[in-house]
Amino acid sequence: MRRDLIVDVPGHGKVVVDIAYGGAFYALVSAEKLGGLDVYSAKMRDLVDAASAVTEAVKVQFKINHPESEDLAFLYGTILTDGKDAYSEEPTTNICVFADEQVDRSPTGSGVTARIALQYHKGLLELNQTRTFKSSATGSVFTGKAVREAKCGDLKAVIVEVSGQAHYTGAASLTVEDDDPLRDGFLLK
Repeated sequence: MRRDLIVDVPGHGKVVVDIAYGGAFYALVSAEKLGGLDVYSAKMRDLVDAASAVTEAVKVQFKINHPESEDLAFLYGTILTDGKDAYSEEPTTNICVFADEQVDRSPTGSGVTARIALQYHKGLLELNQTRTFKSSATGSVFTGKAVREAKCGDLKAVIVEVSGQAHYTGAASLTVEDDDPLRDGFLLK
């Protein structure tokens, strides 16, 4: 976790950004800091463009480190928030733009985990205080809370519980025939 980084974001100038981990690393920033954007009313394309600009700027200007696995040491995306990070029973809204400018339909499980960890480490949230997170893209809702302190390598961490609602969307069936010469798979190098 890195807090209060000054990032020079093309088209937006110097912006204060936090980086937090919740299963993936995210840059977190209030959308308002990016030209006065509002996660509730801004055009989706404007939010995606701003988040992508933050992601690219962070990747160029800062090295991400994971204390236990270098395979996880990369910025997955940017979460633009409504800036409501202090504990409240009212929902806080965000949009997660990740990978190749994809927008998560939900508040994002790993993103909620990162936001909870950051809020806890900033002293904005205590253990077992449940926060509600809302997606500005679809309105879907997750809740999350830090349940206990932990360590990740030499760093302070928290264990976070996230909950939400999911729906069954399909099934797949795979068949392997005995005479298939590739039934055990193959490896290309």
